[in-house]
Amino acid sequence: IVAKRTALMIIDMQYLDAHPDYGMGAEAKRTGVTAQYDYYFEQLDSVVIPNIRRLLDSCRSAGIEIIYPRIGSLVKDCREVSLLHKRINLLASAGIREQDILDEIAPLENELVITKGASGVFNATAIDQILRNMTIDTLIMTGVVTNYCVETAVRDAGDRSFNVILASDGCAAMSEVHQKLALEILDGVYCRVKSTDQILEELTERSQQNSVE
Repeated sequence: IVAKRTALMIIDMQYLDAHPDYGMGAEAKRTGVTAQYDYYFEQLDSVVIPNIRRLLDSCRSAGIEIIYPRIGSLVKDCREVSLLHKRINLLASAGIREQDILDEIAPLENELVITKGASGVFNATAIDQILRNMTIDTLIMTGVVTNYCVETAVRDAGDRSFNVILASDGCAAMSEVHQKLALEILDGVYCRVKSTDQILEELTERSQQNSVE
């Protein structure tokens, strides 16, 4: 991890799909299926959000770029988003709360927030060009959902020759089985899967090396 060539990517950690009282969570309550999301929201609250917070603090201190891809429309009627997102009703109109990143891990001034109208940030935005403009070649990835938008980002980044590190406890799936399978399939092929502690240890070691040099 070389700080000036690295970005921390926090995928879809927004009120639409990462908070039980908004968007997906609110719809689950309305339709009486909240039990289907118990594991997911518990993991977010007790594991994922705290670990992303730790990574944010360390990466900001190290001068690593922070990038927030988020699901959303550029307009009020969502007419430009993908057919897939329209079909499954994964929509966040321009300006609504569901587009906002969770307050606990909200972006600071001058950090990049990139709105995407499809699952894959590399397919739906100019992120590839943006990263290359900033000479970034290494991505630390976190967010939701592991086997959907996160996995798509990991695969696409790997295919584009980015070095990808996926935080195993900085992302969440809807079930423990899905989480385990996604990490196993991606590790060693499209990315290196590491725990938050392992990533933080590497950041600390790199910082110490730089201070000695």
